Amino acid sequence: MWTRMRLSRNTFCATAVAASLVVAACQATGNYRGTPLASDRPASIAPLESRTGALQVVTTTTVFADIVQAVGGSRVTVSSIIPAGVGPEDYEPRPDDAARLADAELIISNGVGLDDFLERLITSGSGGSTPRIVLGDGIDPILVDGEPNPHFWLDPTIVRDHYLPVIAAKLTELDPEGRPTYEANRAAYSQELDSLDRELMAQVETIPRANRKLVTFHDAFPYFARHYGFEIVGVIVANVGQEPTASELAALVEQVKSAGVRAVFSEVQFNPQLSRTLATEAGITSVVTTLYNDTLGPAPADTYLGLMRWNVEQIVRALA
Repeated sequence: MWTRMRLSRNTFCATAVAASLVVAACQATGNYRGTPLASDRPASIAPLESRTGALQVVTTTTVFADIVQAVGGSRVTVSSIIPAGVGPEDYEPRPDDAARLADAELIISNGVGLDDFLERLITSGSGGSTPRIVLGDGIDPILVDGEPNPHFWLDPTIVRDHYLPVIAAKLTELDPEGRPTYEANRAAYSQELDSLDRELMAQVETIPRANRKLVTFHDAFPYFARHYGFEIVGVIVANVGQEPTASELAALVEQVKSAGVRAVFSEVQFNPQLSRTLATEAGITSVVTTLYNDTLGPAPADTYLGLMRWNVEQIVRALA
């Protein structure tokens, strides 16, 4: 799926990129200049030392921005290109995105097809020589329909074991004096992730095993399902932005009925109508349209830890 998405997005030329930026600017409202991050950081975060200014870091999504802020603490200033509440699958870059990249000292993305719009921005001349981290590099992906799935962070152990070490190492490379801060924050956040994981595992255990079946709007949950012991029965949309045909939806309805699925799940950034239609056709009364995965939201889902807690609470309430 992700390869198909990448191919369709990379077929236009640099002139089209510039035109899309202008159109997006005309459609946008407000003067968004980066997503504010929650301030509930671990108490171990150290103060800025001899560096005269915070390291300027730009991430593609608010989820990554929050994780980077947890490691960087007061030694970094982090902003997200994509605002909270917006997913990366259909994001169109804006003119101020290019300006933000031009000022960045470090750019962080996920890769594996999630945030390919960044490559278009860089190709257009913004941030091409800036140090980068691609968080998905080196992670063995789950294949969905033969394509690597990029939603690694919905398994918190992958964040702990892959994202945090790479982030801490790169921040230290760019700001050697901050090494004690980055290592302390990484250790503290790793402990928080361990605690979170135990908490979520305990909640999932309250769901009868026969009920641990997921039908989701798009295929964002394979790592979550593998780690927490769910079966993914199906997804409504194979490619974001391309609705299923009537025959595909009918086949999914029969699959859902046969599996005895108890609820249908979707994320807040997507239109809930298809999820409700599927549920109605399959005789399912529980439809949850308030999950988050590619983006943070309002409290309590305004941090990565909060997002994970919120999702599991919604899932447990629907399936237990």
